[in-house]
Amino acid sequence: MMRPFILCGGAGTRLWPVSTPERPKQFHALSGARAMIAETAARLPERLGAIELAPAAAVAGARWRAALQAHLPDGPLVLEPAARNSGPAVAAAALCAARDDLVLILPADHHIADVAAFHDALARGVDAAADGALVTFGIRPGHAATGYGYIELDSADAASAPFTPARRFVEKPPRETAEAYLAGGRHVWNAGIFLFRAGAMIEALERHAPQMIEAVRAALPAAGPMAAGEMRMLAREAFARAPSLSIDYAVMEKAERVNVVPVSMGWSDLGDLRALKALHGADGRSVLIGPAAEDAGSGNFILSTGPRVAVRGLSAIAVAASPDGVLVTTLDDAAEVRKAVEGASRSAAPNLDPALAARARAWVHDHMLPCWAQAGWDKAHGGFVETLSRDGAPHLDQPRRGRVAPRQVFTFATALMHGWDEGGAASRLVDLGLDYLDGPARSPEGGWAHGLEAGAGVSDARRDLYDHAFIALGAARAFQATGEARAERIALEAFALIDDLMRDGAPGWASPETAPGRKLSNPHMHLLEASLVWHEASADPDALSRIAELAWLFEAFMFDPASGAVGEVFSPDWSRLSGEEGARIEPGHCYEWAWLLSEVQRLTARDTASWSRRLIAFADGRGAGPDGFSLDAVTADGAPLMATARAWPQLERIRARLRFPETAAPGQAGRELAAFLDAYIDEASPAWCDRREAGGAPQDFLPASMPYHFMTALGGL
Repeated sequence: MMRPFILCGGAGTRLWPVSTPERPKQFHALSGARAMIAETAARLPERLGAIELAPAAAVAGARWRAALQAHLPDGPLVLEPAARNSGPAVAAAALCAARDDLVLILPADHHIADVAAFHDALARGVDAAADGALVTFGIRPGHAATGYGYIELDSADAASAPFTPARRFVEKPPRETAEAYLAGGRHVWNAGIFLFRAGAMIEALERHAPQMIEAVRAALPAAGPMAAGEMRMLAREAFARAPSLSIDYAVMEKAERVNVVPVSMGWSDLGDLRALKALHGADGRSVLIGPAAEDAGSGNFILSTGPRVAVRGLSAIAVAASPDGVLVTTLDDAAEVRKAVEGASRSAAPNLDPALAARARAWVHDHMLPCWAQAGWDKAHGGFVETLSRDGAPHLDQPRRGRVAPRQVFTFATALMHGWDEGGAASRLVDLGLDYLDGPARSPEGGWAHGLEAGAGVSDARRDLYDHAFIALGAARAFQATGEARAERIALEAFALIDDLMRDGAPGWASPETAPGRKLSNPHMHLLEASLVWHEASADPDALSRIAELAWLFEAFMFDPASGAVGEVFSPDWSRLSGEEGARIEPGHCYEWAWLLSEVQRLTARDTASWSRRLIAFADGRGAGPDGFSLDAVTADGAPLMATARAWPQLERIRARLRFPETAAPGQAGRELAAFLDAYIDEASPAWCDRREAGGAPQDFLPASMPYHFMTALGGL
């Protein structure tokens, strides 16, 4: 039996903005009618002589489960809680087979034009692998590539052998060296395709990378061959002990018996825009895909999945455009765009002063997160505390709102996604938070309680829409970050309960137990946020339906076209209330809605930009106090209802400005961030000023509701 495993860890950075962290290139149809991962599986033969091939399996991040099931409906899945490079992924594949099975490792995002030559190469590799060698496939080079690794053979004649020993592996060479390799004829490109007996790879890992194989073995819930459609989730804590190394470095460069199968099969890793152009036409003509036009140019590659692109008077350039951004480079430099892409693809505006972003990032990562990771969890009774003192001491005797725990789960799951897990703290707190949501935080009436005792027990069993929206959001983000089945179950349960308990016959949802006789926009906003995260994490079609409904509710009832603002409190039929309650507008929520509506556009292609810009214009023009900071509440004409300025509206303003820098003068996002850091943050400690009030002293405690806002606005800088 041969068991193919497709590795899906690549991010496709050099194909940004078509390939993004949210949807990397293996899930795009770049080389055929199907997504690249589906093309990879489809080109496999059913048999190789007497050897039967099992359905293609995948080793991938847990967040891609739904996408993998869509493209590989019968494929077994090995799901990683975090990326650890190709070494641990190959180790997991070897352990998910019988020791005498042949295991074929395939990248998910490569193109092979000559499938017959590919099958012939596999057949040649079988003979060497069955005899115990570790086999890799070397592509006979067609040009002096500097973006590929090479494998050196014993001689130029060996490049024509059925298979031959590998002399050494060579990292990506400079231009002069690559040209010498091409002229010499005894180097082949390293395609990253491997074939071996499972037992042979396990023995090689035990000899050369024992810590890696032991960590993966401990992380797997089961070993041996997988059934069609089976899923195995690697345990996060054990898997984190596996060194993050490529299989080349961990094993192939050190193993005693490594054979190379040289092959010419029209191979490309489609790693950059130049390679993509070559796939569609290698001569000097331009290639235009999508809504693009060219005048007085030649040899260009223009790809757009969204905006219209026009190029004049330029040659040998590449342009990639999508709703997420635009990349322009010369074709010769298409492999060197990583630094530019990293800057442009941050959540911050690309022209944000790097030193300013570093200040904010340092405070979040070095002070705020470590403090809440250490003091924010009640070690004696469980649950997240409601507040800390300004010196970081927890207030253990204070009752807790039901929304605090899921907000903190969201905070630390988001920290995981941004790469912060100091000493495993974020992973541990996500697990503890899910335990708490699945137990003590539940209401005896079903769902989750509105209030909880400082020790143990429920103080307020009522069910609240805002709380449940955050339960769904926290669990959805935890699932997105970790792939935990429990997080998925909690998210689905929360969405179902919201629909079952909180529909009141009128459009939208309500909180009959906590806010009878009212419709509130704020819980709907966070239900939209939860639905967006859940859609991105799971591809659940119900999430798309909910997103569409919430966008309609916003347009039909919550948004006031006369002022450009969003209201807060409405009657059950969404009619406007009289008095201060009906007049209340929170500028921070205007900014927050603007950002979430931009996510609606990004994920569903529904045009929401005009709403976002009008909300920002209202909050900028009528929502700020004399010192320029956003007030907590105003009327439609800008009269203050609350002249205080909490920290969270400033953070939402910064987040919206970073997403929509065109709504203010150039550099305004940086000026607002600098003003916030100077006025609100003690950068030498975890403390911040939570509320600015004329003549008032800073609030003497730090609320647990705030780390959520710090992570949404500053966590990704």
